[in-house]
Amino acid sequence: TTQKETFEQWIGTCRYVYNLALETRIYAYRAYGISLSKFDLIKQLPEVKKEFSWVKNVHSQSLQDVIERMDLAYQSFFRGGGFPKWARKGIYNSFAFKQGVKLNENNNKVFLPKIGWVKFRNSGRIIGKIKRTTIIKEHDGFYICITHEIEHDNTAYQNNKNHIGIDMGVTHFATTSEGKHYANPLVLKKYQKELRIAQRSLARKKKFGSNWNKQKKKITKLHSKIARCRKDYQHKVANELLKDNRMIVVENLKLKNMSKSAKGTSDNHGVNVKAKSGLNKAILDASIGSFFTILEYKCSWNDIELVKVDPKYSSQECNSCGHVSKDNRNKEKFSCTECGHEDHSDVNAAKNILVRASTSGSKSKAAA
Repeated sequence: TTQKETFEQWIGTCRYVYNLALETRIYAYRAYGISLSKFDLIKQLPEVKKEFSWVKNVHSQSLQDVIERMDLAYQSFFRGGGFPKWARKGIYNSFAFKQGVKLNENNNKVFLPKIGWVKFRNSGRIIGKIKRTTIIKEHDGFYICITHEIEHDNTAYQNNKNHIGIDMGVTHFATTSEGKHYANPLVLKKYQKELRIAQRSLARKKKFGSNWNKQKKKITKLHSKIARCRKDYQHKVANELLKDNRMIVVENLKLKNMSKSAKGTSDNHGVNVKAKSGLNKAILDASIGSFFTILEYKCSWNDIELVKVDPKYSSQECNSCGHVSKDNRNKEKFSCTECGHEDHSDVNAAKNILVRASTSGSKSKAAA
């Protein structure tokens, strides 16, 4: 078999083991009230290999990683997330090695246990000890993600003394307390027409036929492009925010609640459903949660404080006198009904967010 076929087989095997482990854990709890740990399930892998000989083809580390991956889904569930889902074809698309991976001298070939040397195009410097290697299947081929351990120089921003507050929004992606606006790229909106035409074309084709599969790949490729454009912009904004600041203050937003549907129920109909639907779409397009994740790990790497504060009334509170009223804000103009203070509404909110860092907030600071 070719290396591509081997990758496909390994992903299929890992997907099977994931579902088998999930089924075993669910059955043990429902039938006997026993909660199996990841170690209990890993101990059962030799028996699985005896029963299904083709499972032996996959490296033992990769199979153990599958169990650990499923266990992470359970941990998320215990913290309030959704119940672990079954690994589906097309969704579960990777496998990993925790050790045994090495590179050749030219850094253009990688040795994978039980697979051998594989050519790859290196897009960055790989130095230091390799900690984890993941093979990921995307719509346009296979990608390799190598996590390596290096000493990170986090002294670049040590002389920065500036503190800044950031207000996230839809009209402007981000606004700082110093009055700088970062435009919302609206990536999904930019490609919405192209996406709608492609999806309409897919709907007219026979499901699972050759033309349907070709069109599905085109749509997947377009979605990947949208995601990559969005992520690229977020990295650039995060890097710029880190340049001059020693502390960054953001709102502790409940994004899941912010993007809830306003339709209501059959007995209790929602209000302004169309407007709320448009707002939800804009919030999801901005992908604020993804940006916060990027900002958080970049702050951690560079020993910069990231503070999250309560967002309540930050857009209605006057930064000058502290008066809170919904009448203070009129779209992008903030005009206090109590003291007459005027400012851009997002800049006023960003200033409030910065002030709140001194009285409350959860700090996220760690040396790389």
